[in-house]
Amino acid sequence: QDLGFDFLLVVDTEGLRAIEVANKQSLNHDNELATFVIGVGNMTVINIFGENPSEMQDILQIAVQAFLRMKKVNLSPSCIFVHQNVGEITAKEQNMEGRRRFQEKLDEMTVVAAQQEFCDISSFSDVISFDVNTHIHYFAHLWEGNPPMAPPNPTYSRNVQQLKSKILQAVQKQSQSSILRFSSLKDRIGDLWNALLNENFVFSFKNSLEIATYRKLESAFSQWTWRLRSHILDVQMRLDNKIRNGDLQNVTREHLEGLVQETSDAIEKEVEKYFQEDKDHEVLVQWQSSTELKLKELKETLLHETKKKCENLIELQMGQRKLDARKLEYENELLRRSRELAVNLKGKSLSERELKNKFTLVWDKWIAEVSRAARPPEQVDIDADIEGVLLEHFKEPGFPERIMSFPKGRGFFFDKEKHIMKKKVFGIIPDLWSISNADVINFQHITDKIIESVMANIVKREWEKRDYSRIFIHGILNEVQKGVNSVPSNAKCTFNREYEIELSLYLCRMAAERFKAMHEAFQKANDPVVYLNSKREDFFQCFQISCQGATSITTFAVFLCDKIEPALRRAVYERTAKAIAEDMQGKFPDFQGNRANLEVFILRYLAKEENFEYFKQYLKFPREFFQSYIERRVKSHCLDGSRRLEKFLGSSLDLLYGNILSAVSLSTRIVKDRKDRKDKVSLWLDEFCRELTEVISLPRSDLKGIEHQEVTDIQFLSSAMADSLGDLRDRIQKEFAGADLSSFSTQPHTILAEHFSGCWVQCPFCGAVCTNTMQGHDGDHQLVFHRPQALTGTTWWVNGRDTRQLVIDICSSLVASNCRFRIGDNVWIPYRTYRNAGPRYSTWNILPDPSMQAYWKWFVSHFRTQLEDLYNGKFQGRGEIPEAWRRITKQEALSELDKH
Repeated sequence: QDLGFDFLLVVDTEGLRAIEVANKQSLNHDNELATFVIGVGNMTVINIFGENPSEMQDILQIAVQAFLRMKKVNLSPSCIFVHQNVGEITAKEQNMEGRRRFQEKLDEMTVVAAQQEFCDISSFSDVISFDVNTHIHYFAHLWEGNPPMAPPNPTYSRNVQQLKSKILQAVQKQSQSSILRFSSLKDRIGDLWNALLNENFVFSFKNSLEIATYRKLESAFSQWTWRLRSHILDVQMRLDNKIRNGDLQNVTREHLEGLVQETSDAIEKEVEKYFQEDKDHEVLVQWQSSTELKLKELKETLLHETKKKCENLIELQMGQRKLDARKLEYENELLRRSRELAVNLKGKSLSERELKNKFTLVWDKWIAEVSRAARPPEQVDIDADIEGVLLEHFKEPGFPERIMSFPKGRGFFFDKEKHIMKKKVFGIIPDLWSISNADVINFQHITDKIIESVMANIVKREWEKRDYSRIFIHGILNEVQKGVNSVPSNAKCTFNREYEIELSLYLCRMAAERFKAMHEAFQKANDPVVYLNSKREDFFQCFQISCQGATSITTFAVFLCDKIEPALRRAVYERTAKAIAEDMQGKFPDFQGNRANLEVFILRYLAKEENFEYFKQYLKFPREFFQSYIERRVKSHCLDGSRRLEKFLGSSLDLLYGNILSAVSLSTRIVKDRKDRKDKVSLWLDEFCRELTEVISLPRSDLKGIEHQEVTDIQFLSSAMADSLGDLRDRIQKEFAGADLSSFSTQPHTILAEHFSGCWVQCPFCGAVCTNTMQGHDGDHQLVFHRPQALTGTTWWVNGRDTRQLVIDICSSLVASNCRFRIGDNVWIPYRTYRNAGPRYSTWNILPDPSMQAYWKWFVSHFRTQLEDLYNGKFQGRGEIPEAWRRITKQEALSELDKH
């Protein structure tokens, strides 16, 4: 009770170095026994009969080696040496001398053991915390005199009592978190036993308790990173609006750091508290510095990305402003002329039709002048450009005729008979039938990625409102070449020239129509006559407001709300995308932990669906499948018939509507009592736009046409704006009833997918994904559970011949075996030294471990036929599926998943 523990577990073992079994086998047995017992206990009591150090050399060496192994696998047991059958406790001087000699022998044995374990340690106290004065006990003889008639020795009893007190004092000094819990004992025994079954204990030891603690840390890490990412998304949206409004021309690193400092500091404090106060803090401490470093690196990455996005937008806006400069001259001149006409007409009672006629006279005259002054638009022949670039790239005979005969609406379909070129294997060209379905799937995936990448580049340039450039065509051909080059060098086949030609022709023909539309849109936006005609209604409204004078406040408010509308709609969708991602991250168990946790939910989903095509996509292209799973979950959440998406959008609209109303109120309060300014409307607009600069994209320059209005009753303007904004909100709210996710420029699932990014490198043997949460991380790739190699189509080879028998073993058991694997044409590498196989293999840390998840045993048994068809192999011979695997039910497989 005083110590706060329920149990004191004592494990008693046989002795070491028994004389009757002194051979090599018994030495291994002793080593294993010492390693096992010392690993299980928090404290080991080592009994030594007699006090002559030379007689106990072997025992000490075995024990020291076991403690050394514990140090290397981050376990920290302590020990007490008990010398039994020591004569009447000698004088203190002799006692001290005995302890000194014992320390020397321990240090000597430590050097020997360190050499065997390949580490540089010279004293026992470097291995564990050891004090020669308190950790060595001398026991008197049990009997006082000669048995069987001798009574027990009272001194012996006192020695036992002293030892008991010393053990309990040692317990009291240790923190509770460092003592093994009874519930964790089974895991520790399993970890030690599995490691002992392999030759290299240190290499093989896997600490289940540490793994569980690390998993908990990863979940906490996921929450910290989400908070940081979420805050930086908010910052990015605010800066984006400021840049579009022309209020921000430069973004420095210092400025960005200042915007995230408060949130970053709060997360750092939370991390520090977690490592100091969690019940497993003594286990956690080993990961504290790496966790803090990961958070720092993520912050650096996110700030770098934000800065880059801001700089790109600033560059785009600056380019647009140069193009807008000439248009602005035309606008200002037209506004000047329309104001002059309005001054002449003020006070006259004219109908709207009469006003329109007067305005049209000025308009037509001005447009005619602009037309005469404007340069004719540049003519570009995009089809001729494409033909020229293709002819430069492809020199094949008859290619010009192929360009001419390629139909405009023709699609592209990958065909293995037509588009694959076979490679030589051992000097022989294999038949196409020997190419597995898995290879075909991979080639189709590369094709899809090329097309997707080209389309994404076109969409990006359309969004940037760029003019067409011949460079775009070269970009398409480069994407095709990059895809062709991505085929692994050890693949049996690759794409042929026909594939490159046909895919390039298809992509260029498809892009031609988009480039033409892009060029036309650019010309329209930058041709002054076309641009001014598109603004005719705006100019008339400004003219009408000028003519109406003080009675124009309502028209003014309607005009301003028309300008606000597209900006408000854009801001609503942007804010809602983040709100949906945040809501799902907070409520859905799938998204509350790290990526390993998300993968468990994906595996459950796959098992529920029992669709082999889904499994195939997941195994071959895990990153894309993760993204599609997240997208499916988002759609299900938002479009489940409960009008949830409409509510999300409505909530964002209400928030932004409130911000705009506040801006109206604040601007009115600042301006209404200003007696020193006659241009109150212009001042009001300045304040209004300044207040909203981070909320919506509403450049002050877009409101020049109404800034000269004679509005004296600013309070009435505020009321008119409130009415018009209410109508605007109702109008947008009605649109949401039929909204879907296609209206979002930034998709909610993209925000979530970025949060679960990390490392996507796949194990070169089984295809399982590295579990590290940072892309481009330091150190080796690793994961907890490897999979049967049959999942990647690996087969057994015998005497240089491929048996087509699929391998059901896992990588972590094979690295402890005598088996070999093949790389290249005919190079065989032992699994034990897999790192020698080169970069794909040397960057992985695969610990020997026979544990295989029941999930993959169930999968292999359940989809046996489909796997055989996919990889053109058989589960026969060495690949025979065990009967025990076939008995595993889906529910048993899923239950085991939940435990991990």
